[in-house]
Amino acid sequence: MKKVIAAALALVLCLQLAGCGTPQKESGTKKETSSSSAVKTTSVTLQALTYRVPSTWRKVKAESGYYHYPTDDNKAGFLFVSYNEIDFSSVSSTEDLHEVYSTFFKGVQGDSKDFKLGKKEFIKLAGIEAFKASYSDRVDTYGMYNMELYVLADVPNNALYYVTFTMRDKLQKEIGAQIDTVVGSLRLDKKATEAGGSSSGSSTAGSDGQTGSTSSSAAGSGSAAGSAGGQIAGGQNAGGSGQAGAGTNTSPNTSSNSGTNTGPSGGETQSSEPSGVTAGQANALSRARAYLGVSAFSHDGLVRQLEYEQFSHEEAVYGADNCGADWNAQALKKAGAYLNTSAFSYQGLIRQLEYEQFTGEQAAYGANNCGADWNEQAAKKAQTYMNFSSFSRQGLIDQLKYEGFTDEQAAYGASAVGL
Repeated sequence: MKKVIAAALALVLCLQLAGCGTPQKESGTKKETSSSSAVKTTSVTLQALTYRVPSTWRKVKAESGYYHYPTDDNKAGFLFVSYNEIDFSSVSSTEDLHEVYSTFFKGVQGDSKDFKLGKKEFIKLAGIEAFKASYSDRVDTYGMYNMELYVLADVPNNALYYVTFTMRDKLQKEIGAQIDTVVGSLRLDKKATEAGGSSSGSSTAGSDGQTGSTSSSAAGSGSAAGSAGGQIAGGQNAGGSGQAGAGTNTSPNTSSNSGTNTGPSGGETQSSEPSGVTAGQANALSRARAYLGVSAFSHDGLVRQLEYEQFSHEEAVYGADNCGADWNAQALKKAGAYLNTSAFSYQGLIRQLEYEQFTGEQAAYGANNCGADWNEQAAKKAQTYMNFSSFSRQGLIDQLKYEGFTDEQAAYGASAVGL
């Protein structure tokens, strides 16, 4: 997911650079003055998670969460709170949960050359075992940003929550105390807290980025820099899938031989290996299933990912060949992840899926079955462009056609934004 779609407007959470209109008021939002601070804060509820943000921060609804902008300049930075559904049925220990967190974070890191880890650690937050990381990365052409990430597993409700601050240096200095206020206000409902609270202690992964044997890279959604681009744009049509891809409703398998594992296509794949299988192949297969429990991959993309994990080519191929994935279904899931985070034309989505190393047939399957309204996609893309710059009607139509929209779809998009 390292590719920038035409005009630098699409990536994991889309690479758009511009403002948003004034967000609508949310019915579930309640403003009041915090008793612990003179700063007026707003209570926000996202599924089982509640938190507070300064009332002056702009709030924009995303498909699976909210953007919060401390200033009028989106490029200065933002807070993004979102969630993904994930099956935690096989998570029975703190170590299992750490595996989920570590796999997710490697997906955030991707293979960005500009990624610089400050520190990552397992912490207690909102009464449960959680994960925190501070790092910096380049957001495409927009420069370096500082990131502060918190991940919380709501095990009873099978949801993973992400709280991400993306900031330039100046904004980070300005809102440092407010970050503490937001993080300190994070609360999960009682059931989630009771289940997660059994985890004991906190362990620091350290600034060298190592977390024992749970290292896993690019769990499917590319670098944090790719994700941040769309959030700078104001979060149009943005969902939480960019945090680690759309994900399948399976959780990472934390051992190389742990019985039956639900595969990404919904069927069951047996992890008991035939005779003659090497330990490296068995471990590659286990890791492949873990990745597919977090995100969607093409066959070749999964092989590449396993090779990144230092598996040999033969071991990586074995893992991908035997993981039980339906690659058409994986293409469809990846398409859904992209559409949750940005707007695409039919042809543009196929190109992006092919970049992810899906075959032409698999990419076409994903685009054909994703349920997208291509006129509405053109309208969303048109609004993104208008947020970024000024266009004449014909200029906007030409730009949309460059993105792969048809003449009719491009004209619809231009009309939808009032041109």
